[in-house]
Amino acid sequence: MVYKIRVIPKHERIEQISSCCSATTDRAAFYEYQNSVQQLPVIRVPIELPIYRMANGRTRTEQLKYIRLHQCSATFFSNGQENQDAQQAQHELLDAFSKEGTTSIMPIAKVLEEGKQTEPILITSSGVVVNGNRRLSAMRELYAAGDSKYSEFTHINCMVLPASASDKEIKEIEVRLQMQPETKLAYTWVNEALTIKDLMQSGFTRDEITRDMRKDIREVMAMLQALGHAEVYLKDWRGQPEDYELVERGKQLFGDMARDLKDKVGEHLEISRRIAFLIQDNSSSLGTRAYAFNFSFGKKAPDVAEALASRLGVDLNQPPPPSSDKDEQLAIDIDDESEGSSYKPLIDVMDDQSRREEVTQELIAVCESIRASEQDQKRGQAALKAVKDANTKLLEVDFSNADPDTYGAIDAQLESILLTTQKLKAEIARMRAGARTSTAPGI
Repeated sequence: MVYKIRVIPKHERIEQISSCCSATTDRAAFYEYQNSVQQLPVIRVPIELPIYRMANGRTRTEQLKYIRLHQCSATFFSNGQENQDAQQAQHELLDAFSKEGTTSIMPIAKVLEEGKQTEPILITSSGVVVNGNRRLSAMRELYAAGDSKYSEFTHINCMVLPASASDKEIKEIEVRLQMQPETKLAYTWVNEALTIKDLMQSGFTRDEITRDMRKDIREVMAMLQALGHAEVYLKDWRGQPEDYELVERGKQLFGDMARDLKDKVGEHLEISRRIAFLIQDNSSSLGTRAYAFNFSFGKKAPDVAEALASRLGVDLNQPPPPSSDKDEQLAIDIDDESEGSSYKPLIDVMDDQSRREEVTQELIAVCESIRASEQDQKRGQAALKAVKDANTKLLEVDFSNADPDTYGAIDAQLESILLTTQKLKAEIARMRAGARTSTAPGI
């Protein structure tokens, strides 16, 4: 990384962009502003003139990580749009993103290695990049390398939004251009959910969000619920708020939590959360098995909790000893259940850091035992399922349109079915007789 940011003062950027807009006759149709086609001016400006937009959904979690690693102020990025150090840091984040791609999407930096800018970046009247932040970072790096192949990047083409474009409209443009799933390199699930959360807090309605993101409202709400569980996990369980890197690979687990925990309250919610959090803690060591354990915090959570309590020697039928507020590691919303069983004693054990490893190992053993039992049950039902499926297929047979030439073959198949049925009935009769003999008194 060789490019060094120089932030041109805002008033100079505005003056230069305004002058270029007045001088140009080039226009390009833009479809994502104010729900109508706008003919926006296209200008050519020095590559150092635009500045990166800090409220960039794609870099949100990476900004938080940068702040932690470099011990910066929490507002280092959010208040640093005109700050050279913050712009340099944002450049580094974007440059890394520009080198990412998928099997079907070539990295932006690779595309630009041809030395041509294929489409203008979108900027505000003050030079803030709304769409094309990664492209700008890639062009800057290529230009700074000094290869004459990239001499064209001394200046770049920009399409300019009207000075009247509001912050809300700019956010809406970003969503429409960047977050529609079929058009761009996908946001991480956390950045996508954080963007939805930010949009709602900024006054966007659910209809506006679903329209711009082309998502169903149920999907949007499920993403917010998944993010909520992830934030509880980071803040209250791990004590590492906003360290979203820890949950980037937990999309499936937190998505399943959003689905399976939505109707749970009180102790049932809290015990299910803790089971899920322990699985997330150990997702790396569990590998592909981690997904197979997600049943443990859904409908099977009561069975898992009871088995876990038994293995840990925790009595769920006795009122738990009183605990002080300082012993509570995770905020718990538990109804008063002094009568009958309560998960509170088990919750206290799961919250005990000194017993976390023990609880984890016992939880894994419980989950594996339940999975093995369910697999045995499925195998035990396999014969019945096969017979039911065969019977269903036979009931669906309709001879009304059958080709007469197939009658002979059909008859032969039916004879074979009869023979097979007789053999199976004889076999099950023998098995029944054997079962009666083995259970008879005195045997």
